[in-house]
Amino acid sequence: MEEVKFMNEEKKPVKPAKKRHGADFGLRIIAVIAAIIVWFILAITQYPTINRTINDVPVNISLENTIAKEKGLSALNFKDLTVDVEIKGMNYEIGNYKAGDLSANVDVSKVTKEGQYVLDIDVKSTHSSDSCTIVSVSPSTVVVDFDRITQKSVPLEVEAPSISADEGYTLKDATVNPNEITLQGPENNLAKITRAVAKISATDKLSEDKSFKADEIVLYDKDNNVVNDSSVTMGDKKDFTVNFVIYKKKTIKFNLEVTGAPENFDVSSLPITYSQNEVTILTPKLKDSDVETITIGSVPLSQLRLGWSAEYEIPLSAGEVNLSGESKVKVTLDSQNYTTNIFRVSNIITKNNPDGMSVAKETQSLHAVTIIGPAVDLTNLQENDLVASVDLSDVSKEGSYSKTATISISGHSRVWCFGTNEVQIVVSEKKEDSSSQSDNSSSSESDR
Repeated sequence: MEEVKFMNEEKKPVKPAKKRHGADFGLRIIAVIAAIIVWFILAITQYPTINRTINDVPVNISLENTIAKEKGLSALNFKDLTVDVEIKGMNYEIGNYKAGDLSANVDVSKVTKEGQYVLDIDVKSTHSSDSCTIVSVSPSTVVVDFDRITQKSVPLEVEAPSISADEGYTLKDATVNPNEITLQGPENNLAKITRAVAKISATDKLSEDKSFKADEIVLYDKDNNVVNDSSVTMGDKKDFTVNFVIYKKKTIKFNLEVTGAPENFDVSSLPITYSQNEVTILTPKLKDSDVETITIGSVPLSQLRLGWSAEYEIPLSAGEVNLSGESKVKVTLDSQNYTTNIFRVSNIITKNNPDGMSVAKETQSLHAVTIIGPAVDLTNLQENDLVASVDLSDVSKEGSYSKTATISISGHSRVWCFGTNEVQIVVSEKKEDSSSQSDNSSSSESDR
């Protein structure tokens, strides 16, 4: 038998089979698609619906096209609100739902008038084609107040307990600019507010006008309780300026002007008294002196008799305020230690005679001249102490004139004449003397 030898035979390497990448990649794609189809079939057949909870879904409120809107109502205390919603639906439809896929709205269909309402929160999917069922909403209701929003203007007062006037001055007024505040809010809430106060916390003593910014505006009700109501707003104006007006305290003394007195008469000796010697006023003229004497009126000396009195308005400048409360002062001529006597005046003179005119007195004497003065002065008064003078400074033409004479009492500065005394005066052109005319004629003839 022939022995077969394999040892000498040469071994040839076996080549690996070529991979068919194209067929393998296609199989993989088919496998993935098949897996998705299987998952989809299982999702539908084994798990057709699921329940999910979506947290923090924002809640909206709208009054458009509602009875509440027609009646002018507004939601007052509604703030940002979110709810947690449990939904149910097909897994492939709601499986990826988030808060933005749901819409939560307050149902305001029951709101027809002012008041507080407990309202339902309605939730639905924002995808109308999805079969999404709302299982629960937490919270499912919200409490909302409804009222009409209106405006109200309230005058502003000032409260500045630490602002005062310096010595000799007074705080006349404090005003706010603007002088009122516009409030906006629920009609019923605004009705409770009766006043508004601009408060100043600064400390200062003022001797001139000054302004401060208000630190805050505080609202009060009729019982003076502070109103803190978040539903009431104060409009757009935020800055309020408080202006403090300072006046000066000033003492006013009185003086009555006496006119028509002879040169030698001492007006200050008249026993004139005032119902009030002085008053205190407030003046906006901060540079005025602290004390001032003012003339309240005038009276001719010839009209002053014993027991005479008259009332005069106390004159004030614009803006000044009389603190006494009396608008008039009564002036009286005191008759104590004074007396009256009748005299004849024969000494009548004229002064300021018109140039080139002749003056003749038709009245030779005044027979009943009333003289007033201290009793001690009238005791020693003699007729020749009295002189009646007539001033002709206003006369320039010839004619007959009735002129009031001024009675002077020589040596007695506290005695005066009461009443008027008329003197008749004739003014005419001067006539040349006949002797003077004769001399002039002789001279003329000799010259010829």
